[in-house]
Amino acid sequence: MTGPARHAAGARPRVLFFARGYQASLYPQLTDPRYEAVFATLTRAEAAQLRAGGTTVAACFEEDFDRLEPAAVPEDYLATSFVADRFLGRYPHRDRLVILGKEIAFWRELFDRYAPVAAVNELVAIEIAEVLCLEARARGVAYLAPMVSPIDGHFYFLPDPLSLSGRHLDLPEPDARAREMADRYFEQVQAPDYRPDYVRRLRGRHHPRAIAAAIGKAALWRWRDWRSRDITRSGAFRYESYSEEFSKRLQVFAAGLFARYDTLADLDPAAEAVMYPLHVEPEATLNYNSEFVSNQVATIENVLKCLTTRQALVVKEHPADKGALLRPKFRRLRGQYSNLVFLPAEISGREVLARCERIVTLTSTVGWEGALLGKRVCVMGDIFWDSVPGIVRVETWPQLRALMHRPLSHLPQVGIADARRLIGGMAAISHRGRPLPHPDRDTRGNLQDLCDAIAKEAGIDARQPVPAH
Repeated sequence: MTGPARHAAGARPRVLFFARGYQASLYPQLTDPRYEAVFATLTRAEAAQLRAGGTTVAACFEEDFDRLEPAAVPEDYLATSFVADRFLGRYPHRDRLVILGKEIAFWRELFDRYAPVAAVNELVAIEIAEVLCLEARARGVAYLAPMVSPIDGHFYFLPDPLSLSGRHLDLPEPDARAREMADRYFEQVQAPDYRPDYVRRLRGRHHPRAIAAAIGKAALWRWRDWRSRDITRSGAFRYESYSEEFSKRLQVFAAGLFARYDTLADLDPAAEAVMYPLHVEPEATLNYNSEFVSNQVATIENVLKCLTTRQALVVKEHPADKGALLRPKFRRLRGQYSNLVFLPAEISGREVLARCERIVTLTSTVGWEGALLGKRVCVMGDIFWDSVPGIVRVETWPQLRALMHRPLSHLPQVGIADARRLIGGMAAISHRGRPLPHPDRDTRGNLQDLCDAIAKEAGIDARQPVPAH
């Protein structure tokens, strides 16, 4: 760990940035005269990336791992569980406790040394980020987790970085400007050809040359996993593992040579279609915001158990996870059930919605779109629209079965006034800017918008820069 000790009175307030993943290229650009930016990374590669760009790295978890003395871990420390982290499950339980203790020690050192007024990171997606959130809360330090707003080109900070649920939103009454933004949003969403921004920028399916690269990377990550299995060996620890990701790509490519999807035409014309939008795996919306239904094979099977004999379940791939339903675990499921239809990512969600009147979803965008189009929607995860009147929040499987057995006319729908109130309120709390990957993310204007939002949310005067000392 490098850098100065606690700053003197009168110095600029400090903001701690956890520059992980895509944020390793964004956060070093968010320096500002109003605050002193302190950068921490997860991996050695991220630390090297920041240093190559001339940024000082205050701490790197992988680099500091060997020297860190594990903190005592209270039995009920995590708000979630060991299961939520997508990477660390390859380590035995005793090692997980050591790793968790070192994560706690890592963040405590940084908080004690730099005394930041805020920590900036995305929605909690892995264990070390959850520890950062918990340690920040213990000190009354703001944890700023930007999330894309429904309003294009805007974002908001999550009230609870561990949840996307609308139950945590304290929305003001929208003013005229917010109502105007909401009106434009509804015009866009209700257009027949509407597609979310992220869908418009996705690549096609894997090219054979990319598959050849995946074979090499799968082998590389398996070797890395083997080399990092003993956390007591100096320099061996590695937090992340992408063995599963590259194995998944190979599975999908191989299955795509012979496996085929269903089509909407395969549905019995007399059957009522119920839509289940598949989520990307692994993903924070599964591991943290849909904890108890994150196993989508089991979830799909349980939804099927809730259907009537006249209903069929239509599962559509996520646009960002093409080929997911070709994986063996899903193909086995498809072979076991007759009232199950698998659709590829390329088919438009609107085309599927036109055939379905009910949607069962965890946190999907298409679930919200369906609600705005008059579909009956049951939600099982945490998402910003889960508390809107007309959305049915499902807590148990018997509850879902009862809902599926009810006639459509007996199920609630989202009213346009309630939907406008939600979107207008979210427009009112949103900041201008794009914090997630986007072609305009690194433009000067966008970076300034992000700095302004951070300074405002951290309680630093957003208008008058604080002179450097």
